[in-house]
Amino acid sequence: MRPRTGAAALAHRPVTALAALVLGAGLMVLTGCAGAASNVRQPPAPTTSPRDPRVYASQIVQDTNKVRSARHLPRLTASRCARAAGLTRASNLLGKADLIHAPLAGVIEDCAPATTAAENLSHMAEGPAAVVDAWMRSPGHRSNLLDPTLTEIGVGCAADGPRMLCSQVFLGP
Repeated sequence: MRPRTGAAALAHRPVTALAALVLGAGLMVLTGCAGAASNVRQPPAPTTSPRDPRVYASQIVQDTNKVRSARHLPRLTASRCARAAGLTRASNLLGKADLIHAPLAGVIEDCAPATTAAENLSHMAEGPAAVVDAWMRSPGHRSNLLDPTLTEIGVGCAADGPRMLCSQVFLGP
């Protein structure tokens, strides 16, 4: 049998043409190229969870420095020692009904040559910005955040169910 050409070939291939059209439309829907398919939700790209205690703590440091910068105060320098102290202090408070500040003498000793230390505690389900906002509305916490004699910061956080328990430790010379 001779291959058909021209109109005769098209007349004998309606099923093939229809199949190609359906297959092409299906591919457009799957890839999001068709107009109706552009509204199909794609799964979000994986991101770092804001509930990751390290990310949460880092954001508190950034938000604290934004508050200080807005008031023309020097930025606080990140301190590994203060961060470690904050993490230990936050971890020690997990499961406790009340947030109680522990003495800071050990932090000052461990983080020498620092001679001054201060601490803010939080136990909130909201994000880091809300934590810093809450501290700014509390006179004692606010004074720690805005104290120009404090020069270093470290924040340690621990997940506690839907809440994040954090200790913000400040150091000064």
